[in-house]
Amino acid sequence: MPKIQRLAAAMLACVMGFANIEARASEADFFKGKTVRLVNGGAAGSGYDLYSRMLAPWLAKELGTTVVVESRPGAGMMTAMNHVWGSAPDGLTLMLAPGEGAVFAKLTDDPALRFDLTKFPIVARVNTAPRVLIVNPDGPFKTMADFAKPPKTIFIGANGKTDGASDTSAVVCHALKLPCKIMIGYPSSKEFSMAAIRGEVDGTILVDDSAMRYSDNNQLRALAVISRERAPLMPKVPTIFEELKLDAEAIWWLDFREDLRKIGRLLIVPPGVAPERLAYLRALTRKVLNNKEALAEFEQRNQPAFYGEPDEMTKLVTKSLDGSIGEARLRELKYVITEKYY
Repeated sequence: MPKIQRLAAAMLACVMGFANIEARASEADFFKGKTVRLVNGGAAGSGYDLYSRMLAPWLAKELGTTVVVESRPGAGMMTAMNHVWGSAPDGLTLMLAPGEGAVFAKLTDDPALRFDLTKFPIVARVNTAPRVLIVNPDGPFKTMADFAKPPKTIFIGANGKTDGASDTSAVVCHALKLPCKIMIGYPSSKEFSMAAIRGEVDGTILVDDSAMRYSDNNQLRALAVISRERAPLMPKVPTIFEELKLDAEAIWWLDFREDLRKIGRLLIVPPGVAPERLAYLRALTRKVLNNKEALAEFEQRNQPAFYGEPDEMTKLVTKSLDGSIGEARLRELKYVITEKYY
């Protein structure tokens, strides 16, 4: 490259660098002294509630502002997502959203949806965790083999039809050809887990951090991880693939659900947030979710963070909704998730 071109390139880099510094300073000034709402769609004590309250002070520290957790439970967290969809796109409203649940809600034409998931700007994936089948220890299911050959209808507790517990349960029951009845209407995972402990239902499916709490206290028995890999927080619990001999159709259903699970819990903002503000929020969130002190705190509370790049998460969401599974499979999926076990 000729000397004059190298000089021009260096000058352009300097200009761009100064522009970026000015943009960051401008965004920092905007947030200073303001209040940011971190909307939580889960009930008090749920995993989403706990993660939101752990994340809030770290975001506040980086933004130089106050971050308050605003709870809006209901409709499998779709009520909260509808609210955020209509919120001002000024960067002062965030939500820790159920990415996989929202995808399922869209795939099954959930009437509770009032938003286009693909148009929600993603700030980061905060966490994703494998799901674990847990049952009442005094019930008839002592192993996954028992569960796969039930002596009666299996009753499973859940919140709504796409809350993670219910749709994963529906997939497992369909894949294994089990006689299941999914009992929805419990306000949150805490309530339907307590229902399993009381024996109102046989069990449920929870993410590993929640399942671990009940398993460690001997309140519920963990039978299997619904994944090809064991759960980091429950390494002694075998996977469903280890416990059972599965046919190709069962494998398709379980792998499809596991691919969606990787989307996890997403930090989102309303559509229309200015690109420079979104970039600023993404950069600070990336910093928080790679901060050793923050990660240690999350681990200590058995609520680990697993950061995911926003562009990667956006691609996963888009891919899951692009119609590539085909119309016939989509109709079957909708039937299994919304009708078969209710």
